[in-house]
Amino acid sequence: MTLENYEEMMDGCVRCSKCKFLPQLQIKSKRFSHICPSIEYFNFHAYSGGGRMIMANALQKGRIEFTPEMLDVLYSCTNCGGCEVSCKWVYDLEPNEVIHELRVKAVESGAGPLPKHKKYIELVERYQNPYGEPSEKRPAWIEDDIKLDEDSNTIFFVGCTAAYRREEIALSTAKVLNAGNENFRILGTDEFCCGSPVYRVGDREKAIEIMKSNVELFKSKGVERIITSCSGCFNMLRTEYPRYVETSFEVVHISQLLETMLSDGRLKLTNEVPMKVTYHDPCHLGRMSEPYEPYEGEKVEILSQVYMWDPPKPERLGAGGIYDPPRNVLKQIPGIELIEMERICEYSYCCGAGGGVKAGFPDFALWTATERVQEAEETGAKGIVSVCPFCSTNIRDSLDYRESEMEYFDLTELVLMSLEGGE
Repeated sequence: MTLENYEEMMDGCVRCSKCKFLPQLQIKSKRFSHICPSIEYFNFHAYSGGGRMIMANALQKGRIEFTPEMLDVLYSCTNCGGCEVSCKWVYDLEPNEVIHELRVKAVESGAGPLPKHKKYIELVERYQNPYGEPSEKRPAWIEDDIKLDEDSNTIFFVGCTAAYRREEIALSTAKVLNAGNENFRILGTDEFCCGSPVYRVGDREKAIEIMKSNVELFKSKGVERIITSCSGCFNMLRTEYPRYVETSFEVVHISQLLETMLSDGRLKLTNEVPMKVTYHDPCHLGRMSEPYEPYEGEKVEILSQVYMWDPPKPERLGAGGIYDPPRNVLKQIPGIELIEMERICEYSYCCGAGGGVKAGFPDFALWTATERVQEAEETGAKGIVSVCPFCSTNIRDSLDYRESEMEYFDLTELVLMSLEGGE
């Protein structure tokens, strides 16, 4: 797809501002009624899904050109997909797809991405990770008692952030896999970035190169099944890879596997963890992980300004993400009381770290995480739980900034606490 393919859709944006808020029936309070962090922070229409659609349309029609100010608007979007879920309740447009295509066009024209994005893309190319860490250090998180099965066709794809910045998540994931007698191995120094940081900022050409390289690596290693603890890696491998390359492997998130291991008795949670917690849905595990189905039908006008799709267009409302497994696991931990925030599941509020925002606009990323932390604090919970190393970093930064009494936990850490002999 190119920006040109979305011109009719961009023409259909009526500037209704539905993309800024939760669908009306999902709003529980004025305080937490927004779905788009960008419009809430910058407070100009250009920073909304619809505003960026209009900007993209103007560029496509030759009315404007890329400028530094325009790039700031374009890249101060977390690509969380919330605008698209809200829009589809009314007009069935795809602002998140349009924003991504506009970023691709920015990169192809030489205008984008931003300098900080270019820097970490160079690091991915040179070091296979956006942090510039040596490959030899990637498996450094492993402790001596972790059991790996080098003959297994299942790998734990650790991901760059868990391997280099949130090692506790990699370690707790491996330990609960061992506890559930799940045979797996890791790629170690051969593991390469999944491509998410490169893809999100619009360098699609390099991202596809990474995808192809990884798929070939998986084939050469006999990989048939991939376990991830990172929501960004999960989204790339499950949802984005099949859009550009042929894949033959199964992708499972650790929350799904934990739910399965508990239901078949391979894991028994016995130690009580007395705590009230609330759960944060990562965008890439939730609404963004719903598979994208390209539509090749026709939009037919049946009355003036009344249209239908022939054949019917597949719905992509975000409901096909991974929502129940992490909650079902939490509910089986003795002593845990789960209290939900107002914005959950496909209507969840972004943590603020995605889409290159953490690198390009750190103040905005921290503000967004703080909005989410305040929503979590309103529940009265003492712990905020999620299943994404990137969410972990940004939410922890906010907790420190606010000097909040809340604690952050990865789901695997709580499971490990409850296991017999767990730490």
